[in-house]
Amino acid sequence: MISPSFGLISVILYSFGLSFVESPSLSMLIAPVYLMIIKKDALFLTLKKMLFLNIFIVIMGLSAVINQDYEYAFLIILRANALILFTLLVFHEKTLFDIASALQVLKVPNKLVTLFFFVGKFVIIIKNEYEVTKKVMKVRNFRAKSSFFSYKIYANVIGMMIVKCFDRAEKLKYSMILRNFKGTIYQNRESISNKTDWLLLFSVILSLSLHIGEIYL
Repeated sequence: MISPSFGLISVILYSFGLSFVESPSLSMLIAPVYLMIIKKDALFLTLKKMLFLNIFIVIMGLSAVINQDYEYAFLIILRANALILFTLLVFHEKTLFDIASALQVLKVPNKLVTLFFFVGKFVIIIKNEYEVTKKVMKVRNFRAKSSFFSYKIYANVIGMMIVKCFDRAEKLKYSMILRNFKGTIYQNRESISNKTDWLLLFSVILSLSLHIGEIYL
């Protein structure tokens, strides 16, 4: 189990290092391969998500192909896939609240932690409202069609979701005022590092170090 704080540090280091990679290299895949080994159960689901995301990655790569820069197109696809695979595996089964907790452990300013926490809260609220609305539309036998009536229904649904979100925001605001909220989220979670965390960090540093070594050798 990878702790959120170590996972966040690893993702930041890996993404920062990949941004300076200017040529394809197998060494940049060391960290993702390590995660693939320790997270075999999550691999299928992760690859399934990547299949959809690759539609956009390939479109970006095509811009380089049009300019006949095939090596750069391959680098874009490889670099994007390496980073997405690494990030998805690190944060598999972790919520936005876990990331907010990791930010707090890393001594990020309280305002940013609180902002991230409430963003996570509202993502869940919007998702739940969407699921409820979708079930209601299914019960009422709604069928999506390319017609004025369908577009009118979509507009009404989006409008209702926005109104409900504002209503929930007001309720949450008054709830926090009653609880004497002062802008700080207190959590009782402890961030305990283990061998897996340190090996993950080591794999990231090794991956980037080997690539830098390849450039200057």
